[in-house]
Amino acid sequence: MGGLLNPQPKPHRETNKKYLAYIKTLPCACRDNTCVGDIVPHHTKTKGSGGSDYMTIPLCHTHHQRIHTEGKISLQIYDGMVIGDEILKNLIGYIKRLEEA
Repeated sequence: MGGLLNPQPKPHRETNKKYLAYIKTLPCACRDNTCVGDIVPHHTKTKGSGGSDYMTIPLCHTHHQRIHTEGKISLQIYDGMVIGDEILKNLIGYIKRLEEA
């Protein structure tokens, strides 16, 4: 036997640069009047573990840093944001924009 087998192949990621560009046009999902900086598409599941571009939420630079230091639960509790609802709302908005084009 040659080398070691990789028991878990790298997961496939759904990517869409146009969708990420759309996310950057949206306001920060936190909307708590403490937003600072450009909007960043935040992947709610890491790209390394197969996180899809469609599972992103728009966050300003401040909130993007905060979610990486405090975690998503703190944002849901303190800012009243439900990440799954934000993802769905963004996908619906994107689909409507495509249908209107």
